[in-house]
Amino acid sequence: MLGSKPRTGLLLLGALLAALPGCEDADVFIPLPDQSGPAGVLDGTVTYSGPRPCTKDGRVVGAAIVLGFDTRLLPPPEGLGTSAASLDVIPGDELFGGLGAALDLTNDGALRCPAPDDPPVTVSATWRLSPLPAGTYQVRAFYDHDGDFDPIFSIANLPTRGDVAGGAIENAAEALGGAAPRYREIALAAPIPATGARVGGIAVTLGLPLPLERPIFHVAEVLAPPDGVEEGPGEVVMASDFQLETFSPTNPAGTEASLLRLRLAAGVPDEEIASAARPPISLPVGGEPAPTLTYARQDVNGDGAIDGDDHVPDSALLPALFPIAVFAKQSADDPLVSQAAPAVLLQGLTIYDDLLTTATLGAEPLNEPRDSALVGVRPAALCMRPTEPERGGVLVVSHAKDKEGNDVIAEQDRVEEALARQFGRPIEIVYGCLPEGRYALNLIYGTGQAWTVPNEAGVCAPSEAAPSSDVCGARPRLASQDMVLRIGPPDDPAYCAEHPTPALCLP
Repeated sequence: MLGSKPRTGLLLLGALLAALPGCEDADVFIPLPDQSGPAGVLDGTVTYSGPRPCTKDGRVVGAAIVLGFDTRLLPPPEGLGTSAASLDVIPGDELFGGLGAALDLTNDGALRCPAPDDPPVTVSATWRLSPLPAGTYQVRAFYDHDGDFDPIFSIANLPTRGDVAGGAIENAAEALGGAAPRYREIALAAPIPATGARVGGIAVTLGLPLPLERPIFHVAEVLAPPDGVEEGPGEVVMASDFQLETFSPTNPAGTEASLLRLRLAAGVPDEEIASAARPPISLPVGGEPAPTLTYARQDVNGDGAIDGDDHVPDSALLPALFPIAVFAKQSADDPLVSQAAPAVLLQGLTIYDDLLTTATLGAEPLNEPRDSALVGVRPAALCMRPTEPERGGVLVVSHAKDKEGNDVIAEQDRVEEALARQFGRPIEIVYGCLPEGRYALNLIYGTGQAWTVPNEAGVCAPSEAAPSSDVCGARPRLASQDMVLRIGPPDDPAYCAEHPTPALCLP
């Protein structure tokens, strides 16, 4: 499935580090005959510095993956994009071809990987992304060290532990020291001339092995307030007019009990481990170390320091934590595809033990693997059209006050400013019923590694017969990977008639 020609793939690739800046040469690019109209191309050299690759059956395992992202559609955690504008794959045999005898290419079926103390190697190759429309792009990349990347399926389309990350960034030294990377923004100016357009000489470096697996999870427990939430097969339903019982900084326990909370356990349930670990699903859940979800602090303002400024948008009392939880409204036509226009997101609240403990974390950097993570669901939806920042966005909050009369958002201007900085457009807070529909559950690390439920492991494709609930065609079906949050009809239709869902939130 991996080849040397560019292709577009569905990816959620976030803040990967370790790249060196290179020069840019304005040039022209004459489109290929099979392309429709003039287009642009980005190209350059990718340099890998890291462990020697694994080999099997006389070939190098893995490939370098280079991706171009429209800056209006950056992947989480920075943006709302769900796909790369273009993708290039450099096979491992090509990238490491100059090592010659240093590679063990014995053709006996055995997998041969370097020892931990083997010296690193440095190799390079060329890459190219095309055809691209006019726009501004960032280039991100990783080396798929274990050869398990597949751009078609969400369960295999992101880097995993041991893959080597990188990209084209401007502050390589600072990023390696822990600061947020600043990816170079590379422009293909409009209009693209008839001869096409080219920006070449873009240096991409791969140099940071990723220490974590993707945050694979399942919903292990639903902790729901007494009113406004129901649990059914494969879904948790929250009323579109859901109102918090209590929302007060002086009552953290009551506030937490008022939230719909999901305990997300790492990996899959015990009864699914054997099926999940075997091909064709092949999730890293059956061995040692056991799957975990790692808590960490977010450097919200990107200054390289964890301090009191790195808090969630709606409260300076609560630090912003990884993994980020996002609930994304799904397409009405495909249970595995997010609705593109508008994008509708419910931002989860990642809780460390409980709200009081979370609020007292201080400036602790955290790097704590756990067997589960606790996520609260805010009764608020963010709606915007990602490629039309001039239209702004709306944060629709189900009620202005809790049932005790406390303001749900005490400082509306400050929250609007924080969201505007985060999403690069003005955001207006309005009060009304939440957009009804199915919402996928997403966990995202600061590296951009992510996991989404539902996914292909739990949902049968139209071409797969489902003779029973635990089978999709010839493969097992993991029921734990088919769970959604549904925003359902209101408990009080009259309230929604008076406070309708904003137009910007509707398809």
